[in-house]
Amino acid sequence: MHRTRNLIILVVALVSIVGIALFASNRGRGDALPVKMQRIALTTFTVKLPENGVVMRPLAATVPTLIAGNIGSINVKAGDRVSDGQVLATIANPTLIFNAAGSQADYSSAAANISAARVQEENARVGYQAAVDTNRSALEEARRVYDSDVTLYDNKAIPRNQLDQDRSKLEQAQVAYSQALEQAKLGAISGFNGNSVQYAEAAARKSQILNAQNQQQLAFTRIVAPFSGTIQTVAAQPSDPLRSLQSGDAVTEGQAMFTIAGNGGYIVKAQVDEQDVINVRLGQRANVSGQDFPNKTIAGHVAHIAPVATKSTDATSTAKQVLTTIALDSSPSFLKDGMTADVDILTTYVPNAVVVPNDAVTKSGSKTYVFVVENGIARKRLVRVGRVADTQTWVTSGLAPGDTIVTTKVPGLADGRLVKPLPSPSPS
Repeated sequence: MHRTRNLIILVVALVSIVGIALFASNRGRGDALPVKMQRIALTTFTVKLPENGVVMRPLAATVPTLIAGNIGSINVKAGDRVSDGQVLATIANPTLIFNAAGSQADYSSAAANISAARVQEENARVGYQAAVDTNRSALEEARRVYDSDVTLYDNKAIPRNQLDQDRSKLEQAQVAYSQALEQAKLGAISGFNGNSVQYAEAAARKSQILNAQNQQQLAFTRIVAPFSGTIQTVAAQPSDPLRSLQSGDAVTEGQAMFTIAGNGGYIVKAQVDEQDVINVRLGQRANVSGQDFPNKTIAGHVAHIAPVATKSTDATSTAKQVLTTIALDSSPSFLKDGMTADVDILTTYVPNAVVVPNDAVTKSGSKTYVFVVENGIARKRLVRVGRVADTQTWVTSGLAPGDTIVTTKVPGLADGRLVKPLPSPSPS
């Protein structure tokens, strides 16, 4: 009897508990918290360093006239493509032509004088050697006569005075021969003709230098392209900026005549703040856009980082900047030298990354987590993060593609809380 009553009481209690649980569950589902959700898909994570820059050609130069005179001809106009060494213009200067012709003649004459001096030197050397040979022959003959006289004198065949006379002639021949040898040595030291060859060579070198200078000045009457490229500008008259220089116009030494840009693709020069350059490396990707070419983005990469930091071009700033070159992967026709551009250097670029909004990440002490939605219930999940950008966080572990997360911080959101997608706003 008591067992039956206890069993009935137990069944009633279990039914009550199940009923209360079902009631609470249905009531909880009716109180599901509306939140913004996002399904995880692999994407590219980037951290951007925004800078301003200027579009330009990688190789550009101003071509001046290196001499004064009057323009003979101008052979190109703005927009023309030219090759290395092509004549762009000529300068008329009769004085230079006269000087170059005169110095060329002087140099030719000086070079001929060297040949003449060498002939004279050889003649002098032959003359000195001939004197040595003649006096040596005379000496040998005088010695032969004297030696014969000694024999004859011993045999009482000639008188004493004859022997003395021949000995005197031998001594004189010896002196003459010695003098000829010394003169030949001195002639060799002095160049046999008063150093005429050395003098002629020195005069020719001097004439050659003067002639080279004059010929170079004459060559400057032809203004040539320093490299292959496109003519950007042709100089205007100083008194009339709307009128280009023409034949007959006077020009001064050093006056700019043309600007020329190389045929390579465009680059962008950007000034990176000295505090940010630590994050910039060669080869990093970069995106270039600008108000001058709206809705267009050109990909590029960091090609050069200046080795020194320079004072900012902003007079009110005390910071220093590092000139950084961005090489563009393409050069669309709408780009023009001198355009202002916006540069985003991608200091971090991670393809196929798990990326979540910054508001989806919550920190509690040393732990970092996000809310993952499983069967309508928000669950805390520990994650590890990499870099953090302005609006996004790169999650390196803890999430996988296909997971659904809560993307915003909502009051009342807690582990185990029922959630439902926040209705999308109606289109205006």
